[in-house]
Amino acid sequence: MTDEYMRYANQKKNQKLFELEDLYQNQFDTYAPVFQKHFQSVCETIRSMQKNEQLGELSYLEYTLLYTNLIHAEHTAQVRAYDNRWYFDPHQRIIGSFDLSPFFFKYKELWADLMSCRKRFAGAVTAQETLAYLLSCAASFFQYITAAFRFSILPCIKAEPFLSLRRADAFEINVGEYMAFTEAIYKENRMRSSQKTLDWFALRLEFAYAYESFCGLDLTNADLSEIDLRYADLSHAALEGTDFQDALLYGTRFCHANLRNADFRYSQLYEADFTGADLTNANFRAAEGYRGVPDHTDWFIPGYRSICFKNADLSRADFTRTKIRDADFTGATMNGTILERRTAAHFALSDSQRRAVQIIDRS
Repeated sequence: MTDEYMRYANQKKNQKLFELEDLYQNQFDTYAPVFQKHFQSVCETIRSMQKNEQLGELSYLEYTLLYTNLIHAEHTAQVRAYDNRWYFDPHQRIIGSFDLSPFFFKYKELWADLMSCRKRFAGAVTAQETLAYLLSCAASFFQYITAAFRFSILPCIKAEPFLSLRRADAFEINVGEYMAFTEAIYKENRMRSSQKTLDWFALRLEFAYAYESFCGLDLTNADLSEIDLRYADLSHAALEGTDFQDALLYGTRFCHANLRNADFRYSQLYEADFTGADLTNANFRAAEGYRGVPDHTDWFIPGYRSICFKNADLSRADFTRTKIRDADFTGATMNGTILERRTAAHFALSDSQRRAVQIIDRS
């Protein structure tokens, strides 16, 4: 493969990923119902199989991409169900498939473009080399499927038929490559106690706590500073006075948690979800998080969704020196919330919220 062709291929890949990014950010609400409808259908199938004793207690539900399907221009993900042995489950079942075509069309455009373009290089670029390059690109496009699934199914896990499924005490939903890299988009762990979790946090293990579920636990006044809690779920947890300074809180869910007097100084809050949380007197000084991609020149990862403060209580919360932008404050209580004059314009607030906040000069 020539250097000129590689430069062209990388440029087109970059272009198509940014086009997909634009669709993800601006048309997510259009595509989300497709994911939700399919997920609910899968849950109905599992419930029926469990009722008929064709499937036991569920530990893993997985949407998997197969590269062999891409070679044959089949843009589908298999849906597989496992017991607690995961890939070693002798009775693992394929219980359906998910058509990726509506979300993979930018990848198909790249495929068509590069296969056509190679002809201009007079045999210097083979179809096999182009195929290998295209297969290496697939994971980047599939990351948008993972991200869309993560946020789309949130309403579904709170309702039937999902709630009727017989799930193990430790249960998770993964999206990724079959028997290769997968990413957890939802986890449950009903075996976890508050004290054992605090003891585990005290070990400060690297990468151990990301994507985990800590729902409903009492972690009051805990020291969780500098801990990686990416996409962890702390919904309904007791976190009053908890220290999250310098923590990695990308996509962390704090829905309806008690976070009074919590300390988020210098934390990374990209697409964190504080829906319905009590954040009275919380400290967000110098915290950071925005919507979109970090670099508009070279694609790196899917862009972040907005930090969500919907219906949260932010009374007297401190947002001075913050680098938070594009956050959703719909329905949030902001009595005495402290904002800096120079950054107040970054907060999309209602008229009543603007009247309720306290705006100060730089501290």
